[in-house]
Amino acid sequence: MKTRNAILVFAFGLLLGVSLAVGLGAVEKPPDKIVEPTKPDLSRLKLLGFATGITGFFDPDTGRLYLYDENLVRCTAIRELTALGEPMVRIRN
Repeated sequence: MKTRNAILVFAFGLLLGVSLAVGLGAVEKPPDKIVEPTKPDLSRLKLLGFATGITGFFDPDTGRLYLYDENLVRCTAIRELTALGEPMVRIRN
């Protein structure tokens, strides 16, 4: 009878130990250091200036032209170039 109880206690302890090991091993650990968010690469933008004072930025990756007012505060229009020789698509006016 003692050996049967000893085997059950040992099996229960083994099961409890494995459960704790798996549970504690699956906990997500916080990163060691804070990672700053990456800034977008704006070096590919092309700057366009117009005689009316409007400034434009052309993004060759997306084919979009962003037009800003004289003070560079408000985006007045966004156009997208789909194919050369075709009219630009109006995204925002």
